[in-house]
Amino acid sequence: MAQGQRHEEIVKIVDEQNYVSVADLSRILQVSEMTIRRDLAQLDEAKRLYRKFGGAASRRADGAPAAEETAPAEFAHKADVTQVDVLVATSVDPYYDKLLLDRVTKKNIPIIAESIEMPNQQTLVAVDNYRAGADLGHWAGNYFCQQGIETANLLDLTFHQPNTHSRSRGFADGLREACPSVELVMSISSQSRYLTAYQLTFDALTVYPHINLIFAINDITAWGAINACRDLKVAPEHMTVITFGLEGDTLRNELMAGGYCKAGLAMFPEIASLVCVEAAIAAYNGQPLPDRYVIPHVVLTEKTLPQFYTRRGQAWELNWETARQRLKLPIQIEREKPSSRIRVPRHIGLIVPFLEHEWYKSLTTSLKAYAGQYGISLKTIDADQSVREEVDLRRQQIAAKAASLVEPGEVVLIDGGPIARYLALELKQKRDITVITNSVVVFDILNRLPGITLISTGGAVRYTTQVLVGPTAEGALKELRADKLFLTISGITLDFGLSHNTISEVTIKQAMIRSAREVILLADHTAFGTEAGIQVAPTTAVHKLITDDALPPSARLDLSKKGIQVVLV
Repeated sequence: MAQGQRHEEIVKIVDEQNYVSVADLSRILQVSEMTIRRDLAQLDEAKRLYRKFGGAASRRADGAPAAEETAPAEFAHKADVTQVDVLVATSVDPYYDKLLLDRVTKKNIPIIAESIEMPNQQTLVAVDNYRAGADLGHWAGNYFCQQGIETANLLDLTFHQPNTHSRSRGFADGLREACPSVELVMSISSQSRYLTAYQLTFDALTVYPHINLIFAINDITAWGAINACRDLKVAPEHMTVITFGLEGDTLRNELMAGGYCKAGLAMFPEIASLVCVEAAIAAYNGQPLPDRYVIPHVVLTEKTLPQFYTRRGQAWELNWETARQRLKLPIQIEREKPSSRIRVPRHIGLIVPFLEHEWYKSLTTSLKAYAGQYGISLKTIDADQSVREEVDLRRQQIAAKAASLVEPGEVVLIDGGPIARYLALELKQKRDITVITNSVVVFDILNRLPGITLISTGGAVRYTTQVLVGPTAEGALKELRADKLFLTISGITLDFGLSHNTISEVTIKQAMIRSAREVILLADHTAFGTEAGIQVAPTTAVHKLITDDALPPSARLDLSKKGIQVVLV
């Protein structure tokens, strides 16, 4: 697809959905995330959409950003996870957890887990997912009986996390208890993404048109399912969509419209945010906390939602008096007059794993307002962006360690790639060294520096990676010999060895290995366990590996057994 056509598709998708992540755009358009980020930067500059951390938001509403509806200003703030006093965090992926929370734990920053358990948490603030799901399923079963519908044919749009699995399991159990005639047509992970939920629902209803009940583990998933039903022109009276969350205005409005969404499980982000703040203050003061704060829940319908929420203008507000009277709150909350007798943190951090989810928009708004009454600032942290920054930092550390190995008088051969760029920057301070490189970026950084003899391999430039490849470059390396090669690759496994994606770059890497007395592999932990398309060399070709400490000890031990010296940064 040509760039112009791809840009039109991106704008169309973003305008339709208000917010779309880089990952989803990459998957839909079948191009790399790097290409999508470059496209978004160009489209943002052309004022055709709003580029946001992790994705893009629409500009289509009256010149004022529809983006602000889906990605509020709080999300534009970029904070370091170690620059807060207490962290409110949601687990999305063990990789994220280890990478982001490793430094937090080392700095003794208390962690308040929200929605799902986290390593080293002080407490967990969450709804009882199984019980809430069962209550919702019980309501759905009774509703089907009242409507005279004999069989519930269920599409379960779930997710891979333990809390969302509990929601799905509870819903199915509650549904069967109230309506024994249930057929589970399909249970499938929607990846907690709008577009995935839309496509899965569209495909499922096309193949199984008898589906008449859809359970969605959160609002963004339900919204995708609802729009798929609309596009397929499924009659609302023949479909029941049940959402777990009622996180913001979108599904509350949909519920009140009396269409596909017949009921929703309200888990009250307003209450969860207040509990998170109070728990954060207690943790900051070293006070004992329970293992878990259980957030109340209630099943709401078109008739009962106005009992708990009042619409003011374009937004729904929680009726706090009703909440206090009818719900079991986990702590005594004096919302209007917080106590001033206790020491409070200056900054509370909130990790936001899904910018497009209304749960996090509502949670952020409420957290900011309530914390502000104590004089506490809220710093929101985009999980995707923070992970990218953390990986980038580790690459810089790997490069610094590699540069420390270069001695005066040595000839070093440097491959291309992100770590190679940082290595070149570190080598700018060196004197009396010779650098051979096929990287245009490395060459440009080290060009015209006194004390560095610079040799280019020549060859044809690959635009995407800015490295020189081809017979000319490979031929030059036959005439050159380096003391050390600093090599980069896309993947490494014990069985397949070193691997890369592009054949022209693979052959130049192989020529580099043949030209070097010592091969030093520079790879952050993300390269391990990955097999790219083409083998560069077996692991035995590597003498030394410089990597970061996120690589598991078992992997480090296996590499050491292969005779590779592993150097950690």
